[in-house]
Amino acid sequence: MAVYPIDPDVRRIARRFAGSSPTFPKLVQAVVRAEGNILKAVQCSQPDTKSVEDALDITCRSAVHAMSDYLMAHDPEGFIKYWAARWAPQGAENDPTNLNRNWPKNVAAGWKA
Repeated sequence: MAVYPIDPDVRRIARRFAGSSPTFPKLVQAVVRAEGNILKAVQCSQPDTKSVEDALDITCRSAVHAMSDYLMAHDPEGFIKYWAARWAPQGAENDPTNLNRNWPKNVAAGWKA
């Protein structure tokens, strides 16, 4: 399997959407590589896009939107459980009354509302 470098602008803009995620920049870079000319590709649906930076921003936003829609359609409970273990783990030192046990149920209810 080939390893492709991540363009500095892709890494910088992807970081605004996904922090230090090692996988999100790879996804965005794969889209950039597949499109060949990301500005021209984005301009097909967003003709007012003027720069590669704006095109990358739109690409990242689109990816996040698609991920959210996909998760909601296919496994919202599984995703919330996965995220809860990272964001609000049960037994965390900063949660002495174990409020984190309610986090998955509360987030799921709010997301689905």
